[in-house]
Amino acid sequence: MAISNPDAIDVARGEGASLADIAHGLEPLIREHAAALEQGRIPPPLVAALYDAGVFKAMLPREVGGLEAEPVDWLRMIEELARINASVGWMAFIQSGVGLTFLDPERFERFRKRGGGRLIIAMNLGRMAGKAIRVEGGYRISGRWPFASGSPFATWLGGMSAVCDDDGTPVLDASGQPQRLLAIWPADQARIIDTWDGLGLRGTGSGDIEVTGLFVPDEQVNPGFYGPPAYDRALFRIKEMPEAGHGAHALGVASAALDAFVAAVNMRPLPGSTRHMAMGHMQAHQIAFAQADVLVRAARTLLHETVRAAYEDTKANQELAVELRVRLREANIFAVRSAKEAVGLIFEMAGSSAVYRGRVIEQAFRDINTAANHTNYVESAYASIGSYFLTRDRDGGPEIAGRPFF
Repeated sequence: MAISNPDAIDVARGEGASLADIAHGLEPLIREHAAALEQGRIPPPLVAALYDAGVFKAMLPREVGGLEAEPVDWLRMIEELARINASVGWMAFIQSGVGLTFLDPERFERFRKRGGGRLIIAMNLGRMAGKAIRVEGGYRISGRWPFASGSPFATWLGGMSAVCDDDGTPVLDASGQPQRLLAIWPADQARIIDTWDGLGLRGTGSGDIEVTGLFVPDEQVNPGFYGPPAYDRALFRIKEMPEAGHGAHALGVASAALDAFVAAVNMRPLPGSTRHMAMGHMQAHQIAFAQADVLVRAARTLLHETVRAAYEDTKANQELAVELRVRLREANIFAVRSAKEAVGLIFEMAGSSAVYRGRVIEQAFRDINTAANHTNYVESAYASIGSYFLTRDRDGGPEIAGRPFF
């Protein structure tokens, strides 16, 4: 039975503190460990601070010690953390607990104890890279999954698998597609392979995870994608919230670049540097900066307004309206693409001063281009949005390539 009344549950959060306040409070520690993050190392003190402060529990239900954040407050925290450090901002929304609402309090507590007092799950949900063979009491799973952000410090790992017969042949569902199964397992039962040497977001620890013939009991598997939430409240009915985190993250990276350019313009010019003397004073720079600024502001406004509308809709309805699901996806793509464009404008204006590794604008350029290359946010991702709006009034409803939109 879904849990719907959290009123009597105490929230472990300072009186009157916003999620943005949490981000501000963590800034000194994040900056202290910036060099280690750039080298791909995620220091345990930073992980502990992010967990204890509630960043890694922001979207968990209150029943299990989460903050159950108001959605737009959560977006503001993600944006602020990404402004401070893009890798930390990325881990903050990936590891917020947003996908764990299918765990009731009893199961959550068992998994938390098995993880040494923390429940942090690193998963790859975008690739069905494993095979799961049904055995008594569970499944025998083998596979290797890339891009498992946070895997170096996670207490549990997981990934999507195809359900297979004993001979490895996929079992098909009613639509003729392989049956999907999401499984999780304790981190010490898997091999973590350090393959993450990306252009940007270097501190996310997004390497590979691998298991071979691992028995995973039924309690740790969830056929389909996630399954119904165990908590029947508005926040947990918005399945697109993880995507909204992507958009907020991108806006934070762009904000860091904008702030850095303003600081550079107002610094004393380097002796003999005619370009630095002219930086920000040329009309072309002023126009480009205004364009970058309005891209970020417009994308932020659209994202926040769309998320607010979705939240209000799920307060009244069990399922989010299809139109709002589409608009959430659209707003998120726009946020990521706009942030990338804004950072590109700043990078070009900053010239050679932005190419040195470790400079804020240089790092923002690498981070945003890495984030925006996610398959959900490349320009072609707009195709499904356009298809929906072009066909939504047709008999039979909206379609993409002859198939229902959802």
